[in-house]
Amino acid sequence: MKEAKTMTAKEDRTMILESMPVKKAIWALALPTMVAMLIQVIYNMTDTFFIGKLNDPNMVAAISISMPIFMIIQAFGNIFAIGGASLISRLLGKGEKENASQAGAISFWSALAVCTMVSIIGLLFIEPILMFCGASENTIGYGKSYLMIMMLGSPFIGMQMAMGGLLRSEGATKESMIGMMAGSMLNILLDPIFILVLNMGIAGAAVATTIGNIVGFTYYIIFYLKKKGIISISYKHFTFDRHIFAEIFKIGIPASIGMILMSIGMAVANIFAAGFSDDVVAANGVVMRIASTAVMLCIGLAQGCQPLMGYSYGAKKYDRLLETIKRAIIVGTIMCTGFAGIFVAFSETWIKIFINDAVVIELGVKILRVLVVSMPLLGVQMVLMIMFQSLGRTVESLIISLGRQGLFYIPALVIFSSLWGFNGFIFALPAADFATTFLSLTLFFMMRKKMQIPSKEMMREAKSA
Repeated sequence: MKEAKTMTAKEDRTMILESMPVKKAIWALALPTMVAMLIQVIYNMTDTFFIGKLNDPNMVAAISISMPIFMIIQAFGNIFAIGGASLISRLLGKGEKENASQAGAISFWSALAVCTMVSIIGLLFIEPILMFCGASENTIGYGKSYLMIMMLGSPFIGMQMAMGGLLRSEGATKESMIGMMAGSMLNILLDPIFILVLNMGIAGAAVATTIGNIVGFTYYIIFYLKKKGIISISYKHFTFDRHIFAEIFKIGIPASIGMILMSIGMAVANIFAAGFSDDVVAANGVVMRIASTAVMLCIGLAQGCQPLMGYSYGAKKYDRLLETIKRAIIVGTIMCTGFAGIFVAFSETWIKIFINDAVVIELGVKILRVLVVSMPLLGVQMVLMIMFQSLGRTVESLIISLGRQGLFYIPALVIFSSLWGFNGFIFALPAADFATTFLSLTLFFMMRKKMQIPSKEMMREAKSA
């Protein structure tokens, strides 16, 4: 009886990818991922919220300084979350289930080895890493307390990211959501206990985050051990297949580079912010946490559509693919425009939620009101970025991953801050978003022009048959 239910669940996920109307399929796949992302945003904010209750801007700044390092940890897991998921979805679309399981096993075991190595290296070089990310003599002690624990838990942080991607690749977005939510909700519950009740301060935030990620990772392992997945991650499927590694890395590495560049961009921003004051570091960190609500929901929408886009491309259903992209962009744009309006209307209230410091509040309001200028563009940008990854298009994926941070944001930070000081600093990210969105659209229309040729040929063949 249990086996029948399991098979039905697998068949339902295949039906969503194969034949469900696109409008319904997007919400069936994306809604769980968006909910999971929203919970993750809340738990990311929780650290800042409870640390902010201690009313020490240096502690808040230390959290902000550590965030780029946290993102780098996730980036290494993301190599296999994005690269593996892209390949698995396309293989399932072609009907190659055994090869998809092989790709899943390679992704899982490789991610485990890489994330463990990252943990060891991070622990060995913790102080130089923090100094590179903009730590000052006022924040380095707090940063070390936080990051030491995070590095010990980094294999679970990276693996939770990787395994969430593997589940989404086969349309199991609900299960991916549950794993992420379980860890995030536990983190939210533990934060006030460790930070305030046990008086652990910033170290307590790191302990809560690590425990949450361990729980999420455990849920994903149980899912596969019970053989609920369409694919398997069993070691018996693991081989050193150069072709599969190449397919995973050609998409996963550009996606990971994008996250690493984003973290470097945050580190560079912290360095420039520290040049103004530690209060600017704290204010900018709070604003980035607030703005992450729109960013993460957009990423959740795009990642939810990822298996549908990859499957449609693998099955050569180009009309279904283009409809998915169009509808996802419309939803993302409407959503981000709404967030921009809310952030402008209640900017001071948002900052006060996290810290009650007059200087930090004033600076945060200025940063937030400028940042929302480009927020409506995030829907286009994030959907197209994930789309190129889903389709296995290496060059376009790499260009966009490099674009926002490497090509645009970091240079804009350097140039704008040098020319216009603090005002230039806060306009750098919106400028980068405008440039990246224009680049993404250009690459998309170039790809679409090429894709219309096979799509029309297929239609002619279908009519002649």
